[in-house]
Formats: sequence, structure tokens, C-alpha cells
Amino acid sequence: MTTTPSVQDIVSIGKSNPIHETRKTLPAEKLLAGNPHIVNQLFFRDVPGDFTCGIWECTPGSFKAMYDEDEFYYMLEGKVVIRDDRGGAVTYLPGDVIVVPAGFVGSWDVVEYTRKIYAHSRPRVEPSATR
Repeated sequence: MTTTPSVQDIVSIGKSNPIHETRKTLPAEKLLAGNPHIVNQLFFRDVPGDFTCGIWECTPGSFKAMYDEDEFYYMLEGKVVIRDDRGGAVTYLPGDVIVVPAGFVGSWDVVEYTRKIYAHSRPRVEPSATR
């Protein structure tokens, strides 16, 4: 028997306490320039772990990016340039709202300290049909 969520189950990103926080630097194989430091505050994760959301922060630097999930994010502060593996580039600033699709391969250039609210959703893989 499942319980219907109540207002106490609603998460207020940035106001509720995060359920988990990680601080890390990136491994050498992902670094392209600088030494960015990342803080990730996780505020919500669904039971199967397919959907997560929180606040991500990063100091300047560049790194490789490969997405195995769809990511929605809202830039709170900073400046980033996202480049694809074909040479295209787009700059994002505070107030920008974007979705990076699963399968994207490229790089992030964090030009200024950046803070964003994010939501990740892993694409569901449908079982193969049997004949």
C-alpha cells in the first residue's frame, strides 16, 4: 500500500536541506583547462533514481561532458560556454533555462563561478519486443 504524498513531501530547492552534498575536483582525463571545483547539493531523488534535482556550483575551468540523462537547468549566476563535438558553441548567462538531451557529447567552459538549479531525468529503456 502506497501513501499519497502530502505538503510535507514537497521539496523547496534551496530552502529545504539537501539530502546529500558532494564536493569534488574532476579527474585528469576529464579536464581540459584549469582545476574546477564542483559542489552538488542533491535535494530530491525519486525511488528508482531516474529523476534527481538540486543545485550545482562550479569554479572556473573546462571539462569534457557526456550526458547519459536529459538535464534541465536554470542558471542562477555565472557564465558557461557549452561546446559540442562538432565545433558549435553557445554561451549561457543568469536567467537562461535550457535542456541538454541525453547523448550530448562536448565540453563545458565555466568562464565565471557558476550556480544552477538542475533536474536530471534518465531516459527509460523499453524492453526489446520478442518475436
